[in-house]
Amino acid sequence: CEDILSQINAAKSALNRVGQVVLEGHIQHCVRDGLEHGDAEKTIERFTKAVERFANMQ
Repeated sequence: CEDILSQINAAKSALNRVGQVVLEGHIQHCVRDGLEHGDAEKTIERFTKAVERFANMQ
């Protein structure tokens, strides 16, 4: 049981890191593009939702 719990914890940590990388990519590409070429309010709203989803994963 302890080994399984340890593996689950490692998997959660790995998924958390993947989420961070995806969120960083979202900021670098989608948010930047939206602010420069699109609707800033809509971009901020979408970014806020993405952060909320990521925060709820943890």
